[in-house]
Amino acid sequence: QKVVFFVMVLPHSDAVHVQVFPRICTEVMWEGHIRAFRFFGGVPWRITYDNDRTLVARIFQARQRKLTDGFLQLVSNFLFDPHFCLVRRANEKGVVESMVRYTRSNYMVPVPQVRDLEELNEELEIRCREELSRRVRGKKATKKKLLLEDQAAFRPIPTDAFEACRKLSTHSDSLSLVRFDRNQYSVPVHYAHHPVVIKGYTDRVEISHLHRRIATHKRLWGQQEVLFEPVHYLRLLERKPGALDHARPLA
Repeated sequence: QKVVFFVMVLPHSDAVHVQVFPRICTEVMWEGHIRAFRFFGGVPWRITYDNDRTLVARIFQARQRKLTDGFLQLVSNFLFDPHFCLVRRANEKGVVESMVRYTRSNYMVPVPQVRDLEELNEELEIRCREELSRRVRGKKATKKKLLLEDQAAFRPIPTDAFEACRKLSTHSDSLSLVRFDRNQYSVPVHYAHHPVVIKGYTDRVEISHLHRRIATHKRLWGQQEVLFEPVHYLRLLERKPGALDHARPLA
């Protein structure tokens, strides 16, 4: 399975945090930042980025950027200063570029044999913690000790949790399905044609009606896929028992 790397590294301590996700999108960027801040124990004052479209809505002259609404929410919550490289100047963030190569060749060779991305990210978290005991050439102490100096200069992590999910208000259709991110998810049949709110996290999709959660599904990352929960259709089966042989949710 092909995955994308989310890598954040601190130039002073050389501490690194790596996680993998199915693809790049706003909620993945949110979740990657939250996990990295939690791992490092604080929020850096300034973070340097490439000009990814999930972060930058428009590029003006030099380093002026119009941020996307999603990234602006993240910046406003954690209060760090986003600094962007010049276009096609990856050397301006050479520390993280080299760390991408280092972690890929050291953490991913041989290719990890895991059940899912959650297990892989747990292993990567362990490897990143083990990496803190290493001493980098030219540094006066181990990464773990230098990280303490980084933490003394960090902003604190806000006490109010930032919910790393994309929200969408919509209606369920006649088949008790709701659409989110090019895929469909089922809700109980008695909520057909009802207004719902969808929360899309990196690992799951939660569907609510009038502030009451009515369904939770594993997040789909493909296109035009449908995820049925057979229990959602049992009420319909009581009235139409013949549907058992042909209904897609029960197949």
